[in-house]
Amino acid sequence: MQPTSPSIGSYTELPAPIKAVLFDCDGVLVNSEPISLSTLVDVLAHFGASLSGEEVARLFTGRSSAAPIQYIFDQTGRDVNAEFKPYFYDKLFARYESELRKIDGIDGVLTALKTRDIPFCISSSSSVQRLETTMRLTGLGPWFKGRIYSADFVKNGKPAPDLFLYAAQDMGFAPENCLVVEDSVAGAQAAIAAGMTCWGFVGGGHYDGSRDSARQRLIDAGAHQVFTTMADMKTAISV
Repeated sequence: MQPTSPSIGSYTELPAPIKAVLFDCDGVLVNSEPISLSTLVDVLAHFGASLSGEEVARLFTGRSSAAPIQYIFDQTGRDVNAEFKPYFYDKLFARYESELRKIDGIDGVLTALKTRDIPFCISSSSSVQRLETTMRLTGLGPWFKGRIYSADFVKNGKPAPDLFLYAAQDMGFAPENCLVVEDSVAGAQAAIAAGMTCWGFVGGGHYDGSRDSARQRLIDAGAHQVFTTMADMKTAISV
């Protein structure tokens, strides 16, 4: 049974059954989505499957690289499995070196969880290679050592629940004792399908100018609360 949803914006405390927290990475821990989505626009055009920035955000936010690879195949008939990641990552990581930043306040949230002795991990649609690069460039790696779970680990990426269930099992927690923090509809759907509590986050740069609509999409996808700042999330965790 899913937890009863509090009124969105009430920022109630961490639900009593929660014993572990599973963080998405892009758009939650790091402000990477504006970089990756704009890079993906260029990469799709390179492979002959052009989309606007708005379309790319709608179709691929929170999804693994399998989704744009499949889209390219559907549009062009071209199998780019071997080519896509090297080309995409070459462009993406070059921008990461100068542009990638942590989400404001995330260290405070992680400190609050550590203070309460609540284990946490990363459960991300990103590849292991991308996550390792992200951890190195942002300095977040020590927070998550040995607790980074990638879409590379499972057959079906978000919105399937496979990754969250895998991470929870590996950490030794039942789904009903896990909280997922997500910024994407696909991620929220995956969390709910896994039988977990979901908190949405819309403070990333990719939601500048559209936070109200993003909030509503996450609510519609099943998020039990939606936060705009990590300061509010820290307050809820610390209660």
